[in-house]
Amino acid sequence: MDKIKKEQGKVLIQSVLLCAVGLLFIALGLSFLPIVGIAVGAAFLWFGLYPWIKVLHRHRANVLIGSVSDNYLQDRRIPVAILSATKERDGFDFNPGLVDPSSVRIGPGKIGPVDDMSDPMIYERSLRDINKDGIADLILYFSADSAGINEKVEEVCVRAKMKGGGRVVGCNTIDLGYESELMKSLEYV
Repeated sequence: MDKIKKEQGKVLIQSVLLCAVGLLFIALGLSFLPIVGIAVGAAFLWFGLYPWIKVLHRHRANVLIGSVSDNYLQDRRIPVAILSATKERDGFDFNPGLVDPSSVRIGPGKIGPVDDMSDPMIYERSLRDINKDGIADLILYFSADSAGINEKVEEVCVRAKMKGGGRVVGCNTIDLGYESELMKSLEYV
């Protein structure tokens, strides 16, 4: 965690310096060489802001949240499915195979999946087409207790990072019971 914070700190310092140099070039350019100063300043601003623009870009995702009442799973594990989407059906395109599964976090506790997603066999089993559109969906399991999800929680949000940059956010109500859409598609019924 400290390594990540140090890396974020370096990116922040680089961004601030690049933006400051860009603004300096624009200010000097307005006085001396307008076209060159503004062009060089704009380039510095772009390179200074680009890492943050990439981080702030969010993809929308459809998610299904399994039931907390399904206590037959070990340690009150609940399934969460990040579903694929097509422009024709959903109004936007989304491929869950591009989500970094180790970055997925849910609930108030913001915890990750209980399974080791760096294991290729576990990851491969997590990709299944449950919404029957020909694109694999990502099914992960989380500890309801660690995530802070209990019977009082009505909606759960899923946050993740994309493998190529950008973030994913999807929220949904908890689908209760063994007859839920997710449980049926996972063949628990």
